[in-house]
Amino acid sequence: MATEVRSDGSLQRLKENFFLPLQLLAIPWAVEIIDQFLFKGNLKFVVIPRSIAGIPGIFLSAISHADFAHLIGNSIGFAIFSWIILTKSRKDFWTTLMIGWLGGGLACWLFGLSPAHGLSGVVYTLFGYLLLIGWLEKRFIPLLMSVFVLLNYSYFIWGTLPTQPGVAWWGHLYGFLLGMFAAYGVYREPGQAYIQD
Repeated sequence: MATEVRSDGSLQRLKENFFLPLQLLAIPWAVEIIDQFLFKGNLKFVVIPRSIAGIPGIFLSAISHADFAHLIGNSIGFAIFSWIILTKSRKDFWTTLMIGWLGGGLACWLFGLSPAHGLSGVVYTLFGYLLLIGWLEKRFIPLLMSVFVLLNYSYFIWGTLPTQPGVAWWGHLYGFLLGMFAAYGVYREPGQAYIQD
C-alpha cells in the first residue's frame, strides 16, 4: 500500500535542506565576484556550440554570468525552485539538477545557436520538473508543488521562446524539456510505495 507524503515531513525536509541551494549558489557568486573584481568582467566560461574550445563550457557555463544582475535573476529562481523540490525529495533535486547542468550544457554545445552561459538553463530544468511531477505522481505534495508553480511562475514559459534579444532562449527550452524528462525518470507510480530520501 502506498504511503502518502505527509506535509509535516515535507516541512522537515525543507528545514534540513534549506541551506543546500544557498551553498550551491556560493559557487557562481564566488566566480562572479572574482570575475568582476579581478578580471574586470572578462573571466567567462561559455559553451561554444560544436567547438573543441567550447567543451569546458558544457561543465562550467552554469557558474558563469555576464554580470551581477544576470546572476541575481538566476539565483532567485534557482533558490525558489530548489526549495520547492527539496520539500519532496533530495534525490529528485540532485537528479534534476545534474540532468539540467550537464544535459543542458551538452544540448547547448550540440544544438546551440551561439555561445551562452548562465544558470538559467538549470533553473528551467527545475521549472520543467516542477510543472510535470505532480500530474505524474498524483499525490498531494507533488500536485501542490505543480499547481503552485503553474499559478505563480507559468510566465517562465515565455523564456523558452525567442522573444528577448541577447537571451539564449534555446538554453531555456532545452532545460525545460530536460526537466520534464527528469520528472518522467524519477516519478513514483500512484500505487507504488513512496520511500523517503
